[in-house]
Amino acid sequence: MKRFLVWIFFWIGKITLWPIQWIYFRKRVYYEDKKTTSRRIKGGALIISNHKGLMDFPMSMFIFPFHKLYCLMSELVYNHGKFLAHLTNIVGGIRVDRKNYDFGFMNKSLELLEKKKLLIIYPEGRVEVSDKTYPFHPSYILIALKSGAPIIPIYTDGKYKFKNRCHVVIGKAIYLRDYCNKENPTKEDIESLNQMIRSKIRSLEKICKLGIAKDKYAHGFQFKYLIKDLGRLLAFTMNIHFKTKVYNKGKHKKNLKIKGGGVIVANHSSFMDPLVLLNVFWRRRIYILTAEVVFDGHPHRAWLLNQLGCVRVDRRINDMEAIEKCLDIVRSGNLIVVFPSGHIDQYGQVDEFKGGAALMAMEAHVPIYPLYLGPRTSKLGRCPVWLGEKIDVEAIRTKDKLNKNDLNTISEILYKEIRKLEAIGLEEKK
Repeated sequence: MKRFLVWIFFWIGKITLWPIQWIYFRKRVYYEDKKTTSRRIKGGALIISNHKGLMDFPMSMFIFPFHKLYCLMSELVYNHGKFLAHLTNIVGGIRVDRKNYDFGFMNKSLELLEKKKLLIIYPEGRVEVSDKTYPFHPSYILIALKSGAPIIPIYTDGKYKFKNRCHVVIGKAIYLRDYCNKENPTKEDIESLNQMIRSKIRSLEKICKLGIAKDKYAHGFQFKYLIKDLGRLLAFTMNIHFKTKVYNKGKHKKNLKIKGGGVIVANHSSFMDPLVLLNVFWRRRIYILTAEVVFDGHPHRAWLLNQLGCVRVDRRINDMEAIEKCLDIVRSGNLIVVFPSGHIDQYGQVDEFKGGAALMAMEAHVPIYPLYLGPRTSKLGRCPVWLGEKIDVEAIRTKDKLNKNDLNTISEILYKEIRKLEAIGLEEKK
């Protein structure tokens, strides 16, 4: 009778709190592999997660809505009064007495997994501070090996506030017996498996950041991009004045219809260059790396430029914040325009390029699209644009890691390609 009452109390509480948690957590769930991963888990499983805050477990309860989730909890939770201890037991808490080295929780965990229940463990044993990760305690490895239950790794960014959205990544199930069949695994075997799971959760963190970037710079109509889309429409109508003409000098005749993320690199000979490029790539939302002098001292202009997709970069310092923002843009499948000379050049004189464009392409693993913006034939003439061949950065680089030699090589190839397009433009102008 007692178990039945606890069961009734738990599910009534979970259903009642559902609208509140939906407003508070505003969960966004990603999957390592959506085809093989689901929140509807069949049979028992061991869920291993990083530990960002005290709200991790309440949030996880609603990640798996059709299951009662059990959790290993430290003795500190139970030492705050009988009421809290009783409530903790009702919601699925299992006491772990770390001070007295009581391993009774392992037997309880094995019993739950045999009954095909879900058990979540935070192997760090304490809350992460300032994104600092702690070593994983390996007791969960022994539980997984003895029970044969799969481990489901998850990662959460721990943003539990009304103004923020909580992001969670659910990884593919891992069966430790596929990696270790020994009845009595050695300390080295356990530590190796422990590091494997820890590395897996760290890799889910990268998936989480990529998912957030894709959501932030999503395609399709969204109200937050209304001003930007109106700006694109206005720029397109200005093509009556610019009369932009694109000359495709690449091998592929559909180069203009770029799919996926990429870095567009062009010479910079006029203040009107961004508007010309908006006309060239009117099918896509493009973002433009813009110098700090255009933003500073003009708050209203700065706000409008941000809405139109300009990314402020401070050329006086190594502006890593701007680089990270650009990387998020291209990783999410969008295009970023870079003028690598860093200032306005005269027609027929392209200064040496800085390495920012090559750096972005190498870090995000996206191609570079070279362009040359030529001068108008007359005040009412056309604005010619020469589009070069796509530069596959991955085929050029010699090492997976970022290095100075590859960076210089790609920058040099890019510079030569722009000068080549410039020569073609000047020749055709004659």
